[in-house]
Parts: sequence; structure tokens; C-alpha cells
Amino acid sequence: MKEEKIKVLALLPMELPKEIDLDNTLEAMQKFVGGLIECITLSDTSSEVTLVCNDEGKLLGLPLNRPLWDGADVLAGPGFLAGCDNEGNMTSLPQSSMDFYKEKFRAFIVKI
Repeated sequence: MKEEKIKVLALLPMELPKEIDLDNTLEAMQKFVGGLIECITLSDTSSEVTLVCNDEGKLLGLPLNRPLWDGADVLAGPGFLAGCDNEGNMTSLPQSSMDFYKEKFRAFIVKI
């Protein structure tokens, strides 16, 4: 069953990760990232975790946010982490994953 609101980990440029509640709608997700969404599966934990970000963040020149995959890529613009069920629906991020990624994504890119 699709959750009406989901608890996600917000990743905003120049800010520490923070837990927020987000409406579980495409419109709310697009508004949060500022455009079309891209969903990327992360596999650092045993839970299904999805990074939702702006599909054109780098092309649009959005502010750099934080390194991904140990610096192999970078998130541009706002994004968030959510859980995912076996039907592909977004779910609240499990607390264990929330805690893991809060620590993992503490580092953000500082504009000089």
C-alpha cells in the first residue's frame, strides 16, 4: 500500500542531511528537486534505498551538493533518499538506513 507521506533524508547543497516528511506524489518530488526526477538505486545497506535527484541537475548548472560513490560522481542540486518497495513505490527510509546515510553524506561540497 502506498504511503501518503514518507520520511526521507533531504540532501540540500551546503546543508547537513536532515529527516523530513514529504508527500508521496510525483509533483511533490519534482518540486523538491526543482524539475524532472531521476531515481538511482543505492546499495550500501541491506535495504532498498533510492536517491531521487534532478535529472538535469548538472546540465542546468545547479549547485554542487555532495560526492557520490566515493567521489566518482557528484550530486548537483537538491535530492533526497527514500526507501522503495518490491513494486517500485517510494516508501519511508528505514531508520537504520537514515542513520547510515546521515553519517555517510555529512560531507558536502563547499563553493569557493
